[in-house]
Amino acid sequence: MWIWGGMREMLGTKEISEILKVKPVTVRKYAAALEKAGYIVQRDDNGNRVYTQNDATAFRELQALCERSGMTVENSAEVITARTLRATQAESSAVVPTNGQAVMQYDPRYDELINTINNLVNQNSKILEQNERMAERMAEQNANLTQIMREVTETKRMIAEKQRKSWKFWERNKQPTDPQSDPELAWKKREKRIY
Repeated sequence: MWIWGGMREMLGTKEISEILKVKPVTVRKYAAALEKAGYIVQRDDNGNRVYTQNDATAFRELQALCERSGMTVENSAEVITARTLRATQAESSAVVPTNGQAVMQYDPRYDELINTINNLVNQNSKILEQNERMAERMAEQNANLTQIMREVTETKRMIAEKQRKSWKFWERNKQPTDPQSDPELAWKKREKRIY
């Protein structure tokens, strides 16, 4: 955390975008999603968002969660906000105990978020299994198609070989044709004479 003259240095959107290696518009999108989920982002006198190092950490966690899980920015923001609120409550309950016992507040949305995350993880696992089965089936089909193509090629080769052999047989055993006995040849000869 930066300290300047005894005060925390606030970071702007540009500094956060450099830390995350994203465009400033992405930082604004992350901030809007976090605020919608209940995360409190400070603003300066002009109403612009300003961030602390803790905010930068929350942004990093949000970015990592989106990349790893494939969840939307909005869903990831809810998870990060829930974590931050839990951490904040744990810190405040450790600092301010009531009647010697820690204060524990519970929001039912946490269970919903946990269930949503578990459902998404299960769905992702099922999709991965389906993709693996499809890949195996496609590999089998490719192998079968390759085998069929080999068999078709071999059959064509065998048919062509048989045709060559039978053609050679008929060529060898062919008798010279007499134009008188072959009406077609006689007709062709007559046609030539006429023209």
